[in-house]
Parts: sequence; C-alpha cells; structure tokens
Amino acid sequence: METNTKTPVELAIDEFGGVRKLARAIDRDPAAVSRWKRQGTVPTNLQRRLLEIAWERGIDITAHEMVFGRAS
Repeated sequence: METNTKTPVELAIDEFGGVRKLARAIDRDPAAVSRWKRQGTVPTNLQRRLLEIAWERGIDITAHEMVFGRAS
C-alpha cells in the first residue's frame, strides 16, 4: 500500500480552505502563499503564527505536521 504525504503547505491550504483564506488569516499576499508550494514548506518565521491562528480557529494541525507534512 502506497502512502501519500501532504506537504506542510498543501496541508495548511487545505485546512484553511484555500490559498486566499490562508493568506488572509496570516496577513500575507495570496501570491506569496502560492509560491510556497514550490518548496512545499511554510517559511519558518511564519510557522508559529500559522499554528496559533489554526488552533484559535479549531483547525487540527500539529507542529510536527507543520514541519514534515501529513500522511494521508
């Protein structure tokens, strides 16, 4: 059985409901969030803020997933 892993960026975008909603939540330009997809990672200086906002909104993302992604 093959395991697929969502990158941290794919996970955040999915959990927040899209690129624009994620960008709005963390006060960033949607184009910047879209560029993160190339590397698959959320910039380290924004990871904590993204996690705190996610947790405030009841979005289930862990710090581990913010670094390594999530197996689906």
